[in-house]
Amino acid sequence: MKKMTKFVFLTVLFLLSLSINRASSQITLTSVKPGQELELKPTDDTLWVMNDARMRSVIETGRLYRISKEKTALLSQKCDTLQEVVNQQDSLISILKNDRDYYVTELKTSREDVITAGKMAKKYRRRARLATVGIGVGVALGVFVGWFLFKD
Repeated sequence: MKKMTKFVFLTVLFLLSLSINRASSQITLTSVKPGQELELKPTDDTLWVMNDARMRSVIETGRLYRISKEKTALLSQKCDTLQEVVNQQDSLISILKNDRDYYVTELKTSREDVITAGKMAKKYRRRARLATVGIGVGVALGVFVGWFLFKD
């Protein structure tokens, strides 16, 4: 009998809290203790009757929902930040690839220039050697011709 009375009181209390909630647009809970009575007028809303254990479970579920909502907002913010970082990194990768391509072409051009300069230096070294030998032969020939002509 006590359980039934407690259940009825909780039901009445819940109905009262819903009607008050409707009027004030704030959720307020009113407990109906054993031995108390609460009278409610019918409204357009559905009234629910809960015992203490179920009410605590609903409150705990609400808290967990609020925490989950905050976590979701935080994780969404972190995802947005991560996406910005990824976009920045992709832009840096693109820039570095363009720079690398530029320096690869410059290196290839400079290697070709070095090979061309080496070939020209080899050609000029050979010409200088031939000129040195020619000058030496010319001097020797001039001294010999001069000695032969002016030997007297």
